[in-house]
Amino acid sequence: MSYVLCCVDGKNYSQSACDYAVMISNNMNLPLKFLNIIEHSSKVEKLNLSGNIKLGEKDDLLQEYTNEEATKSQCAIKTGKELLNTLKQKALQTCKNEITILQVHGDVIETILDFEKEISVLVIGIKSHEEHIIGENVKDIIRAIHKPVLLVNSEFIEPKKLLIAYNGSNESKKLLNETSKKPIFKNIKRDIVNINADKILSAKLLNEAKEIFAKQNIEVDTSVLSGEPKEAIYNYFEQNNCDILAMGAFGHSRLKEFIFGSFTSEMLRKIKKPILLFR
Repeated sequence: MSYVLCCVDGKNYSQSACDYAVMISNNMNLPLKFLNIIEHSSKVEKLNLSGNIKLGEKDDLLQEYTNEEATKSQCAIKTGKELLNTLKQKALQTCKNEITILQVHGDVIETILDFEKEISVLVIGIKSHEEHIIGENVKDIIRAIHKPVLLVNSEFIEPKKLLIAYNGSNESKKLLNETSKKPIFKNIKRDIVNINADKILSAKLLNEAKEIFAKQNIEVDTSVLSGEPKEAIYNYFEQNNCDILAMGAFGHSRLKEFIFGSFTSEMLRKIKKPILLFR
């Protein structure tokens, strides 16, 4: 059975992610699952086997490290369970559907991919303001999963306007089809923009996008933008008081991203409100 999956770690807007996940669960009439993943730490903070080590000291250091890791793991398990129970109680106040909680030990990417077939929408809290670096885990999740992903990077507000950046790519077309057929957001104004030096092609793409929503009896406003894409979309988003940005994600190879920079990564750094992505 499909459900809305909300991944939480207690650090990155988990409370806000909970609120958005509840809203989406209610809109789509789907169960809601909260997931906390306990990763095994690979960092060695106190262990140092360099230099002169006397007989038996190595075993002592290894035992110290093992004990330290066990303490960290127990603490993470306890904190994670408390977080899950807190969010469940919070969600029960407004969620109209079944709520479950789950704590898993393992790799973040692999764990989420294990649930991919059951996920309808994935909600994740992140830090994405300009002074922060987007974690590779987040980027890898977006690249790996082929479901809508809502990245929550601010306090919850009831969204009134959704801005969709549409360029005709497979990713953006899938996003339009998904968001038009399934009511991720209800009672929300939708603006669709396209940036292209060829105005005729831009108008064609916007009409294509408009028709996708028209099939579901959803009205949208469309606009052709000019200039550098990242700046044009950011300026439109800010000037028109948009609440959520939706777009296709990571359409280029990792090599091209390394050479030219990733449009997705740039938008994650600039936009200080939730972003809905589809790979």
